[in-house]
Amino acid sequence: MLIPQSTWCETGGGQGGPRIGLAELRRELATPSNVSDGVRQRLLGLARRLARVQSLGDEYAGLALSEHAAAVLRDSVIAP
Repeated sequence: MLIPQSTWCETGGGQGGPRIGLAELRRELATPSNVSDGVRQRLLGLARRLARVQSLGDEYAGLALSEHAAAVLRDSVIAP
């Protein structure tokens, strides 16, 4: 089930993290080098969830992160 962006924003994403508005998120994603660690961690979690959804195949295989979100994850240096 898809959740409208307005609902997602009002509830803070439903994951118990700090609430961040879509406008603030878009501002951070506009400059990937300035994205906070909290946002970066949430994007990593979303990327993991997206991979599980994509593995369902069919119409879900074509889902992807936005180019800005993907750029943040590409620029991240993650130590194992």
